[in-house]
Amino acid sequence: MKKESTSKVKKMRLHLRGVNPGAGFTLVEILVTMAIVAIVGTILVTIFTNTLRGSNKAQILAVIKQNGQAVLENMDKTIRDADNVACLSADGNTLVVVQNGLYTRYRFIPSTPTANGFIQQDSPVQPASGSNSDIKLFKNNVCTDPMGTDASVINTLTDTNIQTGVSVECPASDCSTNPPAIFTRDPSFGYKDQVTVKFNLKPGISAPAIITGQIDPVEFRTTIGLR
Repeated sequence: MKKESTSKVKKMRLHLRGVNPGAGFTLVEILVTMAIVAIVGTILVTIFTNTLRGSNKAQILAVIKQNGQAVLENMDKTIRDADNVACLSADGNTLVVVQNGLYTRYRFIPSTPTANGFIQQDSPVQPASGSNSDIKLFKNNVCTDPMGTDASVINTLTDTNIQTGVSVECPASDCSTNPPAIFTRDPSFGYKDQVTVKFNLKPGISAPAIITGQIDPVEFRTTIGLR
């Protein structure tokens, strides 16, 4: 029995002799490895975040461009084919043109804390012939009256989604203290009127701040001569 125990002890000693006590990781090596992994992880996260941010920025800029071009194309066709400018509001917010007795009205609606700014289009309906006072009142007020029952279906020309859409803003920095002048008219002697349309587009009011902070308002402008 004693010989058997002695044999086992010898075998254990022989086994331990083959183990190098310096073969394990020291605390310093473990800490260095963890630091390297943390640095690499941070770099990868930064690259991923910047890539995602750049992709989102590109998408928002594409939406802004698409909306701005759509507004200009709509107005260019309608205003260019009009017979004349019926009226232009004093603040430059509303423009009304008429073609063959049919009126088209464009109106800029400024943004609020809960809604994007946008541009509306509708077709105010002139009263039937026979009531000259009503017709005169209509022509005098078509640029100042709120859009209501006198208009056909109202068409909003821009995407008003507060997160993924766009907000129309004044060309000036502050709509409340500077005349917005979205629309201006240049009556030329001997020629038909020219209308200049100018507005800024920026991301929706509830778009992620980390993205909107990198995007300046984009100006859209065109001058249209009536034929």
